[in-house]
Amino acid sequence: MSHLFLEFPALKPGVPDVQALMNVIRSETRTAFVISADVVKFVRDALIVNTTITSFKNCYFAFNEGREFIEFDSNGTSRCFTETPDWFISPGEFSRSQWLINHQLAEVSTPAFIEVLMSWPLKERREHCDLLFDLGLNKSASTPGTTFASKSGNKNRITTKPKIHDIASVEIFQQFFLRLKTAVAENRFPTLQILTDCEDVSRVPVTLKGAVRTWFKSITNELPPNNKRVAAGNAALFCAPVREQIQQIESWGVERYYQALSRAIAEAGDRYIADFSFHYRE
Repeated sequence: MSHLFLEFPALKPGVPDVQALMNVIRSETRTAFVISADVVKFVRDALIVNTTITSFKNCYFAFNEGREFIEFDSNGTSRCFTETPDWFISPGEFSRSQWLINHQLAEVSTPAFIEVLMSWPLKERREHCDLLFDLGLNKSASTPGTTFASKSGNKNRITTKPKIHDIASVEIFQQFFLRLKTAVAENRFPTLQILTDCEDVSRVPVTLKGAVRTWFKSITNELPPNNKRVAAGNAALFCAPVREQIQQIESWGVERYYQALSRAIAEAGDRYIADFSFHYRE
C-alpha cells in the first residue's frame, strides 16, 4: 500500500514524530498524513546517507508546502523532483477531506467542531479556519497603514445582501443535506440553526453560513426560513416541495449534484444569493 506524507505547517500534523511515521508505514492500508518538521528533517537526513531506503517503499513525500517532491518505488529507490505530481493534494483540499478524518473531526457536529477549533491558540485557529473554509485571509488581509475603523450603521448605503459562497467540501455538503432531509421529513422548518446544527448561529463561521444559504437556495429557490416565517407559516406546506426535490437529488446522486453545484457557484462569481439559481442537468 502507498503512503502519502505532506509538509503543511499550517495544519496539525497527524504524524508528529519518527515513531509515528514508522507505525504508519507499517500499516497495510493506504494513508495520507501531514508530517511535522522533525519528521521532514529525519527523511532529509536519511536521504543524505542513502538514496535507497527500503523502509520507505511506496512512500510519497511533499515538502515545503508542495514545492519539493520525493517518491520511493516498490524497492525503496528514491526520486526527487519539483514538478507537481498527480498524487499531490493542496493544503485546502487536504484539510477539508483526509485531515478531518485523520483527526476524527469528519463526523462531529458543528458545535463540537467549533469547540475544538476555539480550544486552539488564536494563530493556529486562524490558519486552520483559513484552509478549512477557504477564507483567503492571507490574500485579503490589509497591509499596515491601510486599515480603517469601521463605521457604525450602513451610512454609505452599501448593500448588506449576502453573496454566494461554497466551501468546496462534499463531506460538509452531505452533512447539510442530511439535516435538511431529516427536518423536512419531520415537517420542521429547516432554519439556519437546524441546517448548521448550531442553536447560536453567531458562533457559526460566516463562510459556512454563506455556503449553507447558497446550497439551500439552489435546492429550494428560497433562503432558509427565518423566525418570522417560522412563526407565521405552515411547516408541512413549506416542506412538501422540498421533500420532492431532495428525492430527486438522491436519484441523481448527492455527490454528483454537489459537484455540479460547486462548479456553478464558482462560475457565477461575485453574485448575491438572492439572485442565484441552479438547475441540475444530467
